Amino acid sequence: MFEIYTASLLLFGVLFPLMLVALLAVKTIRTLVLSLVPWAGIPALFASFFVSPDTFQWEFPWLLMGVEIGLDTTGSLFLLGSALLWSVAGIYTKAYFLKAKKQVSFYMFFLLAMAGNFGLILSQDIFSFYLFFTLMSFASYGLVVFNKNKEAFHAGLVYIVLVVIGEVILFVAFLLLTQISDTTSFEALRTGLLHAPNKNLILFLLLVSFGIKAGLIGLHVWLPLAHPIAPTPASAVLSGAMINAGLLGWLRFLPLGEKLCINWALSFILLGLTAQFYGIITGLSQRNPKTLLAYSSISQMGIMTMLIGFGFYLPQYWESIAAGITFFALHHGLSKGALFLGVGMLGSTNRLQRYTLWFGLYIPALALAAFPYSSGMVAKYLVKDYINYFPTPWSTLLGGLLFVGTLGTTLLMIRLLYLVRPLSTPFGVKATFSLLWPWILLLISILALPFVLEPSLEVIHKLSPLPFLYPLLLSIIITLFIFKTNIFQNIQPLPAGDIVVYYEKILLTLIKYGKKLNFLLLRYKYFSSLLSTSITKLSNTIVTWIK
Repeated sequence: MFEIYTASLLLFGVLFPLMLVALLAVKTIRTLVLSLVPWAGIPALFASFFVSPDTFQWEFPWLLMGVEIGLDTTGSLFLLGSALLWSVAGIYTKAYFLKAKKQVSFYMFFLLAMAGNFGLILSQDIFSFYLFFTLMSFASYGLVVFNKNKEAFHAGLVYIVLVVIGEVILFVAFLLLTQISDTTSFEALRTGLLHAPNKNLILFLLLVSFGIKAGLIGLHVWLPLAHPIAPTPASAVLSGAMINAGLLGWLRFLPLGEKLCINWALSFILLGLTAQFYGIITGLSQRNPKTLLAYSSISQMGIMTMLIGFGFYLPQYWESIAAGITFFALHHGLSKGALFLGVGMLGSTNRLQRYTLWFGLYIPALALAAFPYSSGMVAKYLVKDYINYFPTPWSTLLGGLLFVGTLGTTLLMIRLLYLVRPLSTPFGVKATFSLLWPWILLLISILALPFVLEPSLEVIHKLSPLPFLYPLLLSIIITLFIFKTNIFQNIQPLPAGDIVVYYEKILLTLIKYGKKLNFLLLRYKYFSSLLSTSITKLSNTIVTWIK
C-alpha cells in the first residue's frame, strides 16, 4: 500500500504543474495560486527520492493507444536532476519578476514546459513520450520570446522552425517504429528496430529529431540564440534540463547495447567530438556570458553524443556506459543551471556582493572543469574508463582528445569568470535573499553530488586527484600568456547562432528562386493551355474540311 502512495507522486508530479496552469487563468484565486506555483516541481523531486525504480507502473489502456507511466533506473536520475533544477528555477522566478502580471505570463509557459519535461522522463510508451515531448518543445517557445523584442522574436523563429521540423521527423520515425512491433514499450521497439528492413532510415530520423534538442552539431543554432535572450530562469532550464530530453530520446529508442553497423558508432563519435571542440572554440570568442554558456552546453552535449557512439561500438559494456551517460547528464544539468542562475544575479554595483557571487560561481565552473573531488572529475574519469575499452591506437587518440577537451572547457570557464569579474559591467538583476537561497541550495547539491551517488563513491575512493589538476594548471598558464601578449585582443566574437546566417541565406535563395519557378510554371501552364486550345481548334477545322 505504501508503494502505491509513493508511486502516486509520479502522476502528481506531472499533473500538479498542469493544474496550476488552469488555476492561474482564474483571476479570483490568482494571488493564492501564485504562492503555490514556485513549488510546482517539488512533487516530482520527492518522487525521484522516494519512488524506487522499476517497482510500480501506472497503466491507462483507455488513454490514446495505451499510456504507461513509471520510473526506471535511467529515468530516476534524469528526474532527480530535472526536478531539482525546475524547482530551484521556479522559486528563483518569483523574485526575478517582481510584477505579478509578468509572473503569470511567464509561469504559464514555464509550467507547461515543466509538465512536458517530467512527463517524457516518466513515459514508458511511445505515444505518451511523443505527447509530452511535443508539449515541452512548443511551450518552450513562449520562454524564448518572452521579452518580446527583435532579438527574442528572431531567436524564437529559429527555434520554432527547428522544433516543427524535428516534430515532423520524429512523428515519421515513430510511425515507422510502431509498424515493427506489436507493443509500444521502449524495449520492444528497440528490439524490433534491430530487424527492421528500413532501420537505417529510422536511425537517421531519430538522430536528427532528437539531435535538434540535444544541440547536435549543425542543428545547434537555436541554443546560442535562445539562451542569451531568454529570462535567466528560462535559460537555466533550457540548458540544464530540456537539452537532456534529446539525450534521453536516444537512450529510449536507439538499440544501444546491441551489435549494429559500425558506421553508426563512428558517426555519433565524430559528431560528438566535432561538437565538443566547435563549442569550445566558438565559445571562447564570445563576450556575452550567457552566449558563452550556450556554446559550453553544445560542447558538453558533444561528449554525451560521443558516449552514445561508444554504446554502439562497445555493446558488451553498454550497461556501464549508460550509467556514465546518465551521471554526466545529471552533473552537467545542475552545474550549467547554477552558472546561468548565478550570472543572472550580477546586476548590483556593490563590490562585496559581486565578489561573493563571483566566488560562488567557482563551484559549478570548477565542476565542469573536472576539478578534483567534483562531479566533473567523476564524469570525466568514467569517460576515460570507457575509452580504455577501445583498442590501440584509438584509445590513445581518444584519451588525448579528452584531455584537450577538458583543457578547453577549463579555458571556457576562466573566460566566463573573467567576463563577469566584480569590476566589470553589472549583468542581470540585483541579488536578493529570495534569489540567493535557492541558488545556494543548488550549489550545495553540486558539491554533494559526487559523494552521494554511485558510481561516484567508488571513483572518489580509488582515484588520485593529481591528474585532474593538470588541465587546470595548464589552462592558467595559457591564460597568463594570452593576457601578457594580448594576441587575441583584436579578435571579433562569432555571431550567436554562427551558421544560422548561412541557413537563412539558403532559405531566402530558395524562396527567391521558388517564386521565379512558380512564375515560370504559371506561364508554362498558360502557354500550354493556349497551345492545347489552338491544336484542338485546328484539328476540328481539318476534320470539318475533310468531311
